[in-house]
Amino acid sequence: MTSEKEIIAWPKVKAMKKFHQRLIGMLGEQQPTPEMAFWFPFCRSIHTWGMKEPIDVVALDKGNQIIEVRRFICPNEIARFKGAHGLIEMAAGNFWPLEKWVGKRLKFINKHGELNENKHFDCCIAIELN
Repeated sequence: MTSEKEIIAWPKVKAMKKFHQRLIGMLGEQQPTPEMAFWFPFCRSIHTWGMKEPIDVVALDKGNQIIEVRRFICPNEIARFKGAHGLIEMAAGNFWPLEKWVGKRLKFINKHGELNENKHFDCCIAIELN
């Protein structure tokens, strides 16, 4: 449940906690949609080896505050985020004003393993706007 001071930015989030999930990341997705995101906790760098499309990445600190946003990271690159404690990957061209949200805190809302379209999503992510 969200309050009036937060909005759900990504309703379909997959937590990438296991080694094979982290290694493959978004490669397993045929066509990631704007409401999908992939959360890499305890992570400060990503690779886009084998990707066909660019991605957008949001870096978070230990308190889940946005510390950096990078748009259109191209395939076959490595991106490091100084001070990051977690990363969120999504399809490139995300419509949210991510750069304006630097300094805002994200809230992870457990979905109790809800199944959507035959895929397992772990949570959704809301942004605190206050």
